[in-house]
Amino acid sequence: MKKLRSLSFDAKRPDKFKASNAAEREFYRALKKVAQKSGHLIDIHTDGATIHDDAQLQKALRTYAKQLEPWARRQAAKMLEKSAKSNKRAYKNHSKAMGAAIQSGVAESDTGQVAMALLNEQVALIQSIPIEAGLRAQKIAAENFLQGKRAVPDQSVIDDLKEQMGMSTEVAVNRAKLIARTETARANASFVQARAEAIGVTHYRWVTTMDGAERESHKKMNNKIIAYDKAPTLSDGTTGHAGTFPNCRCYQEPILPSDDE
Repeated sequence: MKKLRSLSFDAKRPDKFKASNAAEREFYRALKKVAQKSGHLIDIHTDGATIHDDAQLQKALRTYAKQLEPWARRQAAKMLEKSAKSNKRAYKNHSKAMGAAIQSGVAESDTGQVAMALLNEQVALIQSIPIEAGLRAQKIAAENFLQGKRAVPDQSVIDDLKEQMGMSTEVAVNRAKLIARTETARANASFVQARAEAIGVTHYRWVTTMDGAERESHKKMNNKIIAYDKAPTLSDGTTGHAGTFPNCRCYQEPILPSDDE
């Protein structure tokens, strides 16, 4: 009977199951273009905190979002492919048995199904960037209008609203960055789990990036052994596996069979 071994303390191969930084960077660069275009559309339809024609602005952003679909599908597919390859290398490097299983095709159909499910969700998220930017601009303009209807408008509030509208591109870019990090980590976590469960692995070690920027609830999960069939509830009340939360940098180290009998 093969022993189970944790990969957490293998000093020669650290962080191999972490989400691909290269995949995240490339995905972010693509999504950043969408954010910048969305911000540009808002800029040409606004003056300060006022929208020239809200109906035209929203129509332009919705049209752009719709046109994005084939491009968004290609970008999401590239990120998923890069993440899947990185994850595949990690498994092969850590376990001869797992490497042989992958080579024979075991788990690959599972990862394919996972990728297809994630792809559609990611396309929708990319298309949401211009839509959300438009809704934000609409809200700012509405607040500015109400402020202007006051007998004595608060100029500091008006100035703040103008500043907020001027940050439309920056806010959209930050949204793009969040999507890129979250979805790359989520894809990696999904591939790790799919391949692990395909060969009967039932548990993983939760690994938190302990650099001082981690969430307290995630810090408390570091090094805990988690069963795949029951996502844990964290101290902040959220539930999910490592790497599946928004902006999460945690990852899973599956407890794999040892290559030694």
